[in-house]
Amino acid sequence: MQFEVDEGIRKKAKSPHELFMLTLLGFNLLAAPASIALNVGLIGLLIPLVLTLCVVAFIWIRAGWALDHDPWFQVAHWKLAASRTKILLIGYTISAVIIGFAFLATSGSDKAGIMMVALTRVAIVPSLLVVMVCFVLESSGILMAGKGELPNRMVKKFPPPDDVVVKEEPVAVNSGNED
Repeated sequence: MQFEVDEGIRKKAKSPHELFMLTLLGFNLLAAPASIALNVGLIGLLIPLVLTLCVVAFIWIRAGWALDHDPWFQVAHWKLAASRTKILLIGYTISAVIIGFAFLATSGSDKAGIMMVALTRVAIVPSLLVVMVCFVLESSGILMAGKGELPNRMVKKFPPPDDVVVKEEPVAVNSGNED
């Protein structure tokens, strides 16, 4: 749904999406693979994880703070970015479970080092796939904020106040069953 929103507010509404994208790019798409290439071990995976979790926590806190301090459209985009961070956390959880199973599977094995390296590389795949999905979602979030748009599900969840003007109503699809 598109709204008539001031240009300054639209620019500020891009901020949470840009922050999340920079986090995805810097900590997940560059730092994590670099740590694997440099062979620094699990600590190299934990540093990007901790930094990402700090930014995710900031986005959640900022989304809550925005309720009392920012215009509705900005708040909605902070909440949208915060909801999308949950997707990333699901990917992290899947990877953590795989790494946990890898620790269990390799404990007591004489080839634990080789197996752990292989299983760690496999465990990272769900996180990287989710990072790519989040990257695409946040790209669309930036575009939507610039156009003054919000997804319909977000508008239903967080309806606009009466003073916000709807620029474009969603078009009802005719199912063809009406005469």
